[in-house]
Amino acid sequence: RRAIEVNLTAPFLMTKAVFPAMRAQHYGRIINISSSAGRTVSTLGGAHYTASKAGLLGLTRAAAKELGKFGITVNAVCPGMIDTELTREHASGELLERLAASYPVPRLGTALEVADLICFAASEAAGYITGASLDINGGDLMM
Repeated sequence: RRAIEVNLTAPFLMTKAVFPAMRAQHYGRIINISSSAGRTVSTLGGAHYTASKAGLLGLTRAAAKELGKFGITVNAVCPGMIDTELTREHASGELLERLAASYPVPRLGTALEVADLICFAASEAAGYITGASLDINGGDLMM
């Protein structure tokens, strides 16, 4: 239940909360943080995590369709395996090395790379991108 509340209900409520101000400005960027698990299946999490992240992708597309006419773009960033403390708490170093070696870019991503993608999605340069699931996973989903 917590995964749904954090990963799906909270972004829905946040979108509702920021919409009036964004509509008044006829401008806004909503960037949801999903996961490659929402596009396939989680490597480390369970069904609850995968379902919550997949639901967030649906919310992203629906909100993009509804809010675009108000100058608001809505996108989702979908990280794969990112080298963070949380990732290392849930998987052994050996497993992470094996996974990373299987990717076209054979390493884990970094939090800075994810942050850079989020900054791009929030920028003027991304003004015609909406409803997108922006993958950052070293090519894992191509496999």
